[in-house]
Amino acid sequence: QAYSRFWDGSSATHRMRAEWFDACSSLVSFCRHSKAEKSLVSNFQNTLIRLFSMLHACALAELEEINGDVQLIEEVNSFHFDIIDPQGLDEESLCSIKHSTSKVELIFSWIQFLIVENISSGVLSIPPPILSRSFQEIANGMVAFHDAIKITYIPFPFPYAQTCDCLLVLHWLVVPFVTSQWVTQPAWAAIFVFIQVFILWSLNFIAVEIENPFGADANDLDGHYMQAELNRHLILLLQSETTTVPHLVDTACRIEEHMPDEIRTLSFVGAWANIQDDSEEVALLCARKDNHFARCSQRINDADHNLFPERRRSLNVKASQSRGRVSLDSMASKYRQKGKSFGSMEFVLGRLERSRSTD
Repeated sequence: QAYSRFWDGSSATHRMRAEWFDACSSLVSFCRHSKAEKSLVSNFQNTLIRLFSMLHACALAELEEINGDVQLIEEVNSFHFDIIDPQGLDEESLCSIKHSTSKVELIFSWIQFLIVENISSGVLSIPPPILSRSFQEIANGMVAFHDAIKITYIPFPFPYAQTCDCLLVLHWLVVPFVTSQWVTQPAWAAIFVFIQVFILWSLNFIAVEIENPFGADANDLDGHYMQAELNRHLILLLQSETTTVPHLVDTACRIEEHMPDEIRTLSFVGAWANIQDDSEEVALLCARKDNHFARCSQRINDADHNLFPERRRSLNVKASQSRGRVSLDSMASKYRQKGKSFGSMEFVLGRLERSRSTD
């Protein structure tokens, strides 16, 4: 049952992230049908990207916070995760998130309000039956979030756990007497008793460790990587290689004019070998390669320690140059090339609080 809770929690968070990214991707693609001004479309897309990044980070924070003994916002690890340029949003909204006790529901409502407002402004002029799909996906992500909340909010039944512990203690006391009747040598009796007790208690401790997959323990889900991967995917939505749709060349084979066995087929490697590319860089096989959702605490701590000061100084410079309004289109490619992120929710809210106290 503990493994079932762990797997259900992992599936729910993965489904939540997939639904929200799919909804965001659909809304960004719907803007290609828009007849509104490019500035309005850009503002909508940039705001949407930031809100979805913040929504996912707040969802991870709430999953971690419910079962943790925390009193301050700095004690929640998920609030230290990087989100996409939060300083690009107004201070009033950031304060609303900071003082809200329902951060996920607040940002969830903002996203829906943002969509509705841009329907009336003409940014989202896609037919309503198609647009409703995005609302459904956002709602499905929220349902998956509450499925994950169920895992961390409802603990493993106390009578069930105590009964298991009592049976283990009873087994530990009885098995030496039973084994002594089967074995004549004391050494073999000790070995058999140790093996039985060790295996059963090990399984019990494993169950205790994995019954709640959300938190900062060594065997919990790696929320840091999950947030970073979502940020990378959201930024990709506004990159030039994403917004440029492939088109057929003049020499392309017209499939409808040929028999199936006459159509040219070629592998990716063969196709890439025949193109002229000035860049010598080759992408990795997959961005997820050698990365897993299982936490590696030492790797994460080292990465945060090395990148934290430089990332914070860079954000301060950017904010001072643009008065806190940084365009995602201009920053995304620069930070993506350097392998850096945009800052954490906790850092931005802390800077906002300090600036207000100074004023």
